[in-house]
Amino acid sequence: MSHIQIPLLEPDVLVPLPVDRDHYVVVLQNRSGELSALRHASDATWSRMTPLLAFVGPRATARSISASAIDGWVRRVSAAVGTHPVYLDILRLSPTTPVAGKAGVRPILEEIYCNARKRKMRFVPVLPVGESPETHLDLVRASILGDCYGAALRYRILKTLSPSGVSRSDILQRQLEGLGQEPANCDLLIDLEFIDEDQEIDAASLATQLEAMSRLGRWRSVVLLGTSIPKMMSVVKEGSVGTIPRRERELWLRLRKQGMDRMPAFGDYAVQHPHPPHDGGANTGRANIRYTAGIETVVARGFGPASQGGPEQYRELCQQLVGRGEFAGRDYSWGDETIQDCAEEVIEPGSRNAWRGAGTSHHMQVVTDELRQLPTAA
Repeated sequence: MSHIQIPLLEPDVLVPLPVDRDHYVVVLQNRSGELSALRHASDATWSRMTPLLAFVGPRATARSISASAIDGWVRRVSAAVGTHPVYLDILRLSPTTPVAGKAGVRPILEEIYCNARKRKMRFVPVLPVGESPETHLDLVRASILGDCYGAALRYRILKTLSPSGVSRSDILQRQLEGLGQEPANCDLLIDLEFIDEDQEIDAASLATQLEAMSRLGRWRSVVLLGTSIPKMMSVVKEGSVGTIPRRERELWLRLRKQGMDRMPAFGDYAVQHPHPPHDGGANTGRANIRYTAGIETVVARGFGPASQGGPEQYRELCQQLVGRGEFAGRDYSWGDETIQDCAEEVIEPGSRNAWRGAGTSHHMQVVTDELRQLPTAA
C-alpha cells in the first residue's frame, strides 16, 4: 500500500450529508446514463441528495485492470458530481484487484481513491459490514486518515448473517474498532437491497433493530436503502405499460410512524436493481423506460429483444409515457425533457443507457420533491 500523507489542515465539513430524515441517498452505478442524470440535476435536487456511486467491474472476474481505465472511470464520475459529497463503493470487483500504473502495482480500491483525491473529489469511502476482507478495511482506514472525511458502513442486514451469539450491534462495533473510528465520524447505511413483493418487513421490528444499532453512539448519519425494481422486467407484459409498487418508500413512511429517536434518511436505487445482470441482458432484454410516479414506478415495455427492435422502439415508449396522466411535463426534469423531445421527434431515440439516465433524472427530482413536501413531524 502506498504512503498516505496526513493533511496538515482540517478539511472542510462535508455538506450536504444525510444527517436528517429529509435528505436522500441515491445508489447509482458508474453507467453513462446515470452519470448524465447527475450532471443535469438541479441545485434544488443536489441540496437534498448525496449519491452513492458504485464502480462496476466486468462480468468476467478481472485478474487486472489498467490504470488508464480507472482514471477514465473516476474522471467521468468526477465530472458528474463536481464538488458535491459522494460515497464511493465497488461492485463486481475485488478491492485488491491489481492495477499497474506509473506508481507501480496497487489495489484497485486504492487506485480509485488516489484518482478521486487527485481530482479533489469530496468522497466518503464505503465499507461493506461483515463481508469485507481485512485488506478492504485497511484501504478504507488509510483513506480516512488521508482525507479526513470519515467512512460509511454499508450493512446488508437481510444478506449478511451474524454468527451465533453475536448481535448486529456487536458486528458494527468490531468494524468501528477496526477502522479506529467513533460513530460520530461514520455514516450507517442499512441496505435492504431488493425488497421482494412476497417479503414482509415489519416496520416496528425494523425500528427496534435500528434503535439498537443507533445506541452504539451518535452516528454522523443513518440511512435506510432499498428498492422494488426487479433485475428483469418480466413483471410487466411485453408491449404494455405496467406498474411496480415502490415498497421501499412505503416501508420508510411506515417507519416514520414508529416514534424513533433517530429516524433514518431515505435511500433507494433510483430505477435500477442493486446488481447488474451477469448475462448479455443489455442485448437480450426488452426495451423499457421506467418512470417514477407517486406510490409506484410506471414501466413502458416494448416487444422482443431491444437489439432486434432497434432504438426506434424507445420513441414509441416515450409517446406512451407522454400521453399518460402521470407524466410531469417537459420542464419537470432533464429526464422529462428528454422523454418529450424523443416523443416529438426533436431528438433521436438513443441507446438503453440514455433511458436509464432519463428515468434516473426524473426519479431523483420526484424523491427530493417528496421529501421537501413531507410534514416536519413524523
